[in-house]
Amino acid sequence: MKNTLMKYYRPADEWTDALMLGNGRIGAMVYGTAVERLQFNEESLWSGWHDAYANNPDCAAHLDEIRRQLFAGNIVEAERLTQKYLVCRGEGSHSGHGYDHTYGSFESAGELFIDFGNADSDLSDYSRELDILHGEVRVNYKSDGKNFSRVSFVSPEQNCFVSLIKADGSFDAEFSYRRERVNVEYAGDEIVMTGAFKQGIDYAGAVKLVTDGNVSALSESLKVTAATYITVYVSLATGYNCTQNPHDIALAAVRNTAQLDATTVRAETNRHFETLMSRSEIDTGAPNYNGELGIDERLALLKSGERDSCGLDSLIELFWQLGRYLLISSSYNCKLPANLQGVWSGDYDTIWSADYHININLQMNYWLAETTNLAECTNSLMEYIKFISEHGKDTAKTQYDCHGWVAHTITNPWGFTAPGESCSWGSFMCGGAWCCEHIWEHYQFSLDRCFLEKYYPVLRGACEFFLDFLCEDPNTGYLVTAPSNSPENHYFDPTTGKAVAICAGPTMDNCILRELFTNTAAAAEILGIDSDFAGKLKETCDRLPPIKIGARGQIMEWQEDFEEAEPGHRHLSMLYGLHPSNQITKTKTPELFEAAKTAIKLRLSAGGGHTGWSRAWIINFYARLAMGDECLKHIGLLLERSTYNNLFDAHPPFQIDGNFGFTAGIAEMLMQSHDGAIELLPALPKKWQNGSFKGLRARGDITVDCDWNDGKVHGRLTAGHDCKVTLRYGNREREVELTAGVAKTVEF
Repeated sequence: MKNTLMKYYRPADEWTDALMLGNGRIGAMVYGTAVERLQFNEESLWSGWHDAYANNPDCAAHLDEIRRQLFAGNIVEAERLTQKYLVCRGEGSHSGHGYDHTYGSFESAGELFIDFGNADSDLSDYSRELDILHGEVRVNYKSDGKNFSRVSFVSPEQNCFVSLIKADGSFDAEFSYRRERVNVEYAGDEIVMTGAFKQGIDYAGAVKLVTDGNVSALSESLKVTAATYITVYVSLATGYNCTQNPHDIALAAVRNTAQLDATTVRAETNRHFETLMSRSEIDTGAPNYNGELGIDERLALLKSGERDSCGLDSLIELFWQLGRYLLISSSYNCKLPANLQGVWSGDYDTIWSADYHININLQMNYWLAETTNLAECTNSLMEYIKFISEHGKDTAKTQYDCHGWVAHTITNPWGFTAPGESCSWGSFMCGGAWCCEHIWEHYQFSLDRCFLEKYYPVLRGACEFFLDFLCEDPNTGYLVTAPSNSPENHYFDPTTGKAVAICAGPTMDNCILRELFTNTAAAAEILGIDSDFAGKLKETCDRLPPIKIGARGQIMEWQEDFEEAEPGHRHLSMLYGLHPSNQITKTKTPELFEAAKTAIKLRLSAGGGHTGWSRAWIINFYARLAMGDECLKHIGLLLERSTYNNLFDAHPPFQIDGNFGFTAGIAEMLMQSHDGAIELLPALPKKWQNGSFKGLRARGDITVDCDWNDGKVHGRLTAGHDCKVTLRYGNREREVELTAGVAKTVEF
């Protein structure tokens, strides 16, 4: 497989230079410095606890008053009342800094330092690399006349980080573990770290050394002398949804793994990653990265307007596969889904608490999972949606006196589903409904009836809430969410001229609910249940406001063509119907399709797309609009402006959804299946004249390979069941009959 190596010729200076490893549960950052610095995370190492006080029981009694003011055009007063009543009680997320507060924060599990007695300047012939095909980091250098090698990986089977340190002569090393507010003990050849959060969970970490040298425990370190190799084992555990003692779990993991042959554990890890990574690949015709320049050097050239010998396209192929690697590393066989930073954070007070923002960010993390053949990585997401749906029942009843369940803008591992502490962003109540799209999408790709049956109650519960909550707008007769807001955006109140956020029935809400009601009704029909309820959903769906076109020819964000307070806002919520939904397509809604182009153009002309994840969403939009060259333009801008040296996405700061959204966008450029057909190369840039992809997944349980050369296109389809599909390329279509498990090639 091409372009799966990230090579560097100097140690990491910053956390965003370090190279990332993970097995879904444990994350590690490898600096490759002379005094090696290994920073760790554990997926459930979160401070905080469940906030039973957050739901506001004063809200429901004041909804009618807020709505009266809103519909009368007294928006400033409606917003004042919304800020008073339709917010959480207490401090909420503490302005995105939940550390040391009820809401909590995803935190670093600490750092292991390995001191070899050298400085970075003492190292020569230095290289470090992340092999994303095999899931390991390799560091090689010379020091004190000896050749050193370090190979690090995180075993999915053993749930243990392993580092193999070797030299062609004897060396000494000193190991110390650091984390705030913990107890660290050094005994024999082991280090044990234990800690507990105030009113929260217990956690622990364990380190074990296996070496041919001599090990002695000092008061604050383990000292190894006269060694030619040291194998380091690290594991972490918490008390999150676990009855066992984290100390015992972590210690057992390192001890058990240390009894195994380390090369076997490495080979198992390599096979795990290669098996998943090799399911899908792309070839844009770019050369394979030759390692002549480090990735940081290649990025520097790109940002200066130049290119290295391998070119931009080889970086694109690498960046695409990196997104898949990061999803495997943060979402395979784990309890919690990938958060705002996946499973990596070097901080204690992590920015935005690295929580789950469900007004796009958590969802964007998983846009790539189905299409790039990593469906099992959604398991933790599905379970998490089910988890917040249970907590959301209390929010629905206490906050709104409604049935069903609801979740707003922000969530955490403790089941926070109340509105945020500011109504301008925290009152978005369709976050949970948006999550439900992933349930339906997983069914669409897998056709797994048992899965749909398991999660149907989650879909139904989300619908039940909105059937109760929606109200009629007396000015239009439509059913709307009120009060609500279009995620994090503001407009100017026509009466007072003040910037406000609260509104009735924003375009995104209407699109999400139209999708939720339609999908749930379809699910009920597939399962042969709830026909009356499905009928009610269809009737309600017909009363939702349609997507509207404004005076400038753009998709409107609100029900009125308000003047935007931030014309270049990072969210493009009004285009939900284009992507990730399928309500705006060239074949079904050509006028809206053109209006979507105008909306993006207006947003970009005012400086939009300035965050990494926003730029990634724009790539997906242009893919759906079949504008391949525009996709390529924004791919270049994302790499130039929103990418750190280790290829983590920069919001800034680091936010992983840009990585995931990028990979999803490339897949959308090469193959789409949302508009009633499987379409090959819908947004192929002119530059990519020859190339191929394999292993992309289409809705209907179909795997697609494709190659193209000088205008000739070959598609190869393999279905999991007997079926007939429409295959499209450009303006040409073919009806293709497929037999389960039998590949069929079609030429255009």
